[in-house]
Amino acid sequence: MSVIKNICVIGAGTMGSGIAQIISMNGYQVNLVDLDEKLLERSVDSIRTNLKKYYVLKNKISEKEADEIIHRINTSTDIKESVSNVQLVIEAVFEDMTVKKKLFKELDNQCDKSVILASNTSSLSITEISSDAINQDRIVGIHFFNPAPVMKLIELVKGVNTSEKTIDICREFSENIGKTVVIVNDSPGFITSRLIYVMCNEAVNMLMEGVATAEDIDKACKLAFNFPMGPLELSDLIGNDIYLHIGQYLAQELGDKYRPSPMLKKMVNAKLLGLKTKRGFYNYSEK
Repeated sequence: MSVIKNICVIGAGTMGSGIAQIISMNGYQVNLVDLDEKLLERSVDSIRTNLKKYYVLKNKISEKEADEIIHRINTSTDIKESVSNVQLVIEAVFEDMTVKKKLFKELDNQCDKSVILASNTSSLSITEISSDAINQDRIVGIHFFNPAPVMKLIELVKGVNTSEKTIDICREFSENIGKTVVIVNDSPGFITSRLIYVMCNEAVNMLMEGVATAEDIDKACKLAFNFPMGPLELSDLIGNDIYLHIGQYLAQELGDKYRPSPMLKKMVNAKLLGLKTKRGFYNYSEK
């Protein structure tokens, strides 16, 4: 019997709302927290739209079931109140080590010692994120993939001080929401971000060098490797600023071979961030 009944998700952006959706779809109560009330409203609207488009209209769930999923998601701007009745907190805020360390120190002070504290970071060290906390054994990485309701994989990341009990509980929880789990020892970029960043960054370099167009680079990768998306399409989807941040972190931790492409830096400086700004390697305002 799982010890996890109620979950708090901190951060109502794309990943936070997707995580809240898949958790609620599997019967859990979710407290979705963000300091921005309008972002919380947009997040719930987005979940409602996704449920209708991808589930109700495809006869996977009923309208009543969709309403029940929404009703299991409670929104709030008060973190302290939202973590008071949960067994698991999942952080899904911006990939910034300083922000995450401060948040986990605060959560460690606010939450009962039995509450598991998880980060959805895609690349940052769980050991470092937890370094200012006292109860580091209950801090873990639960890395969901975008879109969280669809992607099956979870990287369960074990920091130096993460306990086996924490790993076991999080594995059971992840499998209960229909995910397949891989266990990763704490390392910059884990498995997936380290690998996919290298491919995306090299694709940007090839585009910069004039090897081929963005369309043909992506087409070659999709057809040759059976990828659902090309690396430049994926970078636009995730956010070119996110990939730049990952690359800077990997280069700092693992060496110069991970240095971000000069073209990626220029695009981020020009606010060509991808889908979220309607322009990146592709122009989405025309689609």
